[in-house]
Amino acid sequence: MSKRAGAILFASGLILSACSPQAPPPTVNASMTQVMAPHAQTVWDITSRAFNARGDALDASKISDSDWAQMEKAGEQIKERAVILAKARRIVATAPGETIMGETAASPADKKSGDWDAASGKQVQAMIDANPALFVQRAQILANAGETIRKASRTKDARKLYEVSSNLDEVCDGCHQKFWGTDEPPPFPK
Repeated sequence: MSKRAGAILFASGLILSACSPQAPPPTVNASMTQVMAPHAQTVWDITSRAFNARGDALDASKISDSDWAQMEKAGEQIKERAVILAKARRIVATAPGETIMGETAASPADKKSGDWDAASGKQVQAMIDANPALFVQRAQILANAGETIRKASRTKDARKLYEVSSNLDEVCDGCHQKFWGTDEPPPFPK
């Protein structure tokens, strides 16, 4: 095959790959339930066991090599998914038929009952659509937190890990309050 024919074949492949449809980014709900929540819980569980006697710092001797590795992976997964959401052309709250945590306890879309003010999937989508730049900003803050967890775990920096893990709930709540209507879990069913 000549160089020219090879170049044409290569260019054709690039054009075809650029034209092929890409898979849509994961929904916010899937990201939260399948990635963010379980990996944040890993970080919180491990760091909770590693508090010093005063409870104002982490004792690195209480964190095993396996724990560090789990937290490094958790930070990496949080960062990667948050970056995907931040770079998505359009952010989608839920897939068709998918419900968000607490949606069945949420007030109707046209009025809030005050009992529990989380939004439905449609309401979350409307809030994201109304301010996508803020959603991207919050996703980037979460990505930064994930990266800090990853780096602190890789270098076994208990002080830095304490700083980011103790603030992780506020990072999450900063998005929940703006786009979910609450930072509280739904009430336990009666």
